[in-house]
Amino acid sequence: MTLSVYMLDSPFNLDKNEIKKAVKAIMNFRTQPEYINSLEIALFHPQIDAQSWNKLLDSRGASKAYQDKIYSEPMVRLLTLKALLIPKFLPEFLIWMQTAPKPDDCWKSCRKLQASIVTEYKKKSGGLPCLTRNVKDGIYSLLSRLITKPKSSKSDSTIKHKLRGLVHSKFDIPQLVKATKLLLTQKDGFWSQVYRVSFTKDLADALPKIPDLWEPGIITNYPEEQQKFLTNLQPFWRYPGKTDKNYLSLAQFFEEVEEPHFAAIFYQISTGEVPANIFYSLSRKGNVKKGTLFEMTLIRQKGWRDHIHSALYGDTYLVTDNLRLIIRGMVIGLLLGAIVLTTILLISSWWTSRYDKTLQASMDKKIADLEEKLKSAQASTTDTNNPETLTEISPENQERFNRTHEAIKAMIKNLTDDINKLETDDKNRIGIPENAHNDKMYIVLFCVKRRLGIDQNFQYGEIGKYNERWQEFSDAIKEYQKSKGANTPDGVIDKDGRIQRWLEEDIRNQCLNPHGG
Repeated sequence: MTLSVYMLDSPFNLDKNEIKKAVKAIMNFRTQPEYINSLEIALFHPQIDAQSWNKLLDSRGASKAYQDKIYSEPMVRLLTLKALLIPKFLPEFLIWMQTAPKPDDCWKSCRKLQASIVTEYKKKSGGLPCLTRNVKDGIYSLLSRLITKPKSSKSDSTIKHKLRGLVHSKFDIPQLVKATKLLLTQKDGFWSQVYRVSFTKDLADALPKIPDLWEPGIITNYPEEQQKFLTNLQPFWRYPGKTDKNYLSLAQFFEEVEEPHFAAIFYQISTGEVPANIFYSLSRKGNVKKGTLFEMTLIRQKGWRDHIHSALYGDTYLVTDNLRLIIRGMVIGLLLGAIVLTTILLISSWWTSRYDKTLQASMDKKIADLEEKLKSAQASTTDTNNPETLTEISPENQERFNRTHEAIKAMIKNLTDDINKLETDDKNRIGIPENAHNDKMYIVLFCVKRRLGIDQNFQYGEIGKYNERWQEFSDAIKEYQKSKGANTPDGVIDKDGRIQRWLEEDIRNQCLNPHGG
């Protein structure tokens, strides 16, 4: 019986003893096709989740081997298997191997097991779709770990990365980059096979779609780790020019594994520009059209000779793209320069006429006026929509957001039946884009914004990240509370509270009612 028939005929009659038998056999390096098939079928089964795998693998000693640093061959194979079956465990697994007394021995055992799985993978016309999905999601988990924000202490001059829940509390990111490169480039490895054959294509397909994704955190139809990875990238497309230096290690990684198109994107994200050699290599291949790759505008890194050459001989589109910024900077510079120069002249005049009290008072007033103009000019150069000017949400506001978010999740559940009753024409009338017709969270948030009088471009996902965004949302809630006659409006929606009930009822009767307002 083929795997596909087995999966279709009996996905809900899985024999857990077969899974246990397969795990035990693979630990002992018996990787016959039936054991690999048992794992593939188990991954297809809807009731076998990460918790189930953890319980099963722990019964064979997985957690003990990890915590007590037991690096015997069977334990290395068992934890290799765990990293295949539970994607988010992959970074911890690599760190566990790298911190072994003899990491090369661990890698050898790990590679041998992978090679045996690759053999089965190549035999099947359809590959191993469930294992392949897990491997790809594990790679996303690994890439996400490479951009973990560093923490440092006064007693440790070298910046380390503290990884959550690990026996090894500190681990150098360069070491993890090295391990990641080894895992994804080693010969006959299952992770490297999937990385070459399908992961890079999937990532290339997903990146240009990021601008079309809706509210942060509402990405659907992706595995968990891929969803997290793409969600965290959304701000860089939404706010061109935003940078985050923590992505630099990811850019360097993709450069090392010779993926220049991904390296360019993450250099742009981390430093705001792309090294000239990478930019030119992509231009020659035709990947970069008018400075754009994966719907992101790239800025080539330039020295002074490049600037002169660009102005005189080429790169016309890059000059044009930056011309507005240059002119704007010149105008602001001239304005500020004129104000400062005028201020200096006035001050000089004040000193010359210091004995004339009447003139002194007049000059003081003019100086004050000019200082006010200077402040206004400086303020005009600040983009209030730029996330770089926002402050990270405080613990107090985070708690208020969490309460409100729980209430909104409850509203989504309570309004699901009402949403399901809506026809396509009703959703179009409401203003829901066609590609979000089946996204209940998007629809409810759309209605919440409408009822609170908030612009639809306001990103709900940012209110849990930035104080300014939370305050804007909270102020809108306060106004709604006042309109309902609340005596003490606090700007928070509590789960099952009266504000939730009022808002839910308004949405049901107005926004989701084909005949309502």
